[in-house]
Amino acid sequence: MADSETVFDAKLTTFQQWQTTPWGRLRYSIAAANLTPHLHHASRVLDVAGGNGLDAIELAARGHHVTIVDISEPALADARALAAKQGVGDRISTQRLGVDELARHFAHDQFDVVLCHNLIQYVPDPRTLIAVLAAMVAPNGVVSVIAPNADADPLLTAVRDLDLEEALRQLDSSTRHTVTYDTETRACYADSVIDDLAEAGLHLRARCGIRSVCDLLVDDTRKDDPMFFAQLERLELAMSTRAPYSYTARFFQLVAGPAR
Repeated sequence: MADSETVFDAKLTTFQQWQTTPWGRLRYSIAAANLTPHLHHASRVLDVAGGNGLDAIELAARGHHVTIVDISEPALADARALAAKQGVGDRISTQRLGVDELARHFAHDQFDVVLCHNLIQYVPDPRTLIAVLAAMVAPNGVVSVIAPNADADPLLTAVRDLDLEEALRQLDSSTRHTVTYDTETRACYADSVIDDLAEAGLHLRARCGIRSVCDLLVDDTRKDDPMFFAQLERLELAMSTRAPYSYTARFFQLVAGPAR
């Protein structure tokens, strides 16, 4: 865990800067919109690898009670500060834990919602992690998984970078490079994660996309214009639950729960 702690701690400022960009803001607003239909009143939420808490704070603002776990204490400290600033500190708690410690700290059926956002590409065994998370979710609850969509990478590389050789390589590559953390990660495919969810006893309730259009637009400066961004966000929200756009979006979001 030490190496991961060092990477995530060192890159916290870079990650915070990314969160303020138009593409960072879209990641959070669309994820929240995709999850909203599956929430109940005053849910108990576990945000695994929740970092500085932007997903959690949005849920807390809506009346839910969120426990954030992460290996980075600086990120958790930032989450507590942000929650206090937003007036939701009483609905946020934090624990510094690695994913291998989750099963020892939380009970079966303890949470109504379990978030696993932007994590599975970093762990050595996503299938085991998903099984652990599935055990923690209540019978009427849901698990939300977000990961970079490896199916989108060749398209984005060809269109944005005009790097056709790299796009061709990515079609069969099992790894990806993350710019924010400057490290190699697993290439994640939604169909494979859906299989892992099913094996853990979770039935898929929604397959959504995040950023179907934004990353294909080469003019990043235009995205800073408030009017253009508002139009872009409306379009992204409309596309997020519609095939085929959800299949080629920059991230996939899968919402699944125990079979009813």
